[in-house]
Amino acid sequence: MKMILKTFLLLALLVSTAQADERRLIGTTKINDIKDTDRIELPTCQGTKNQETTHIKLKVDRHRVEVYNLEVTFENGETQELYVRKRFRKGSASEWLELVGGPRCVRRVKVTADANIFGWNLRKKALISFYARK
Repeated sequence: MKMILKTFLLLALLVSTAQADERRLIGTTKINDIKDTDRIELPTCQGTKNQETTHIKLKVDRHRVEVYNLEVTFENGETQELYVRKRFRKGSASEWLELVGGPRCVRRVKVTADANIFGWNLRKKALISFYARK
């Protein structure tokens, strides 16, 4: 019984390590204290800077952010709208959001969000980082 448990734990550790290696940063953007729409432009998938992906994830830093939706544009011109509609605390992240159509090259991510920043200071902005995995 202990051998089976050890084998299962080792397998779970290997799977989690493999999944962590797949994650890569594809871009970041700063969000103001008003409802804001920002875009991240990505290079073509011809080089090594951009690769085909099946999932994206966002991580929020600096301030709380309410994310309304994401619009993902692929290399062939097709778009996919992802309705997130969630409030994220500083340091939190979304789950992996699946992109339909199998592995494809992402060319642009457009995010509509609102940072919840206390006090009036135009230099204070929340930071959203986008990650992709195959």
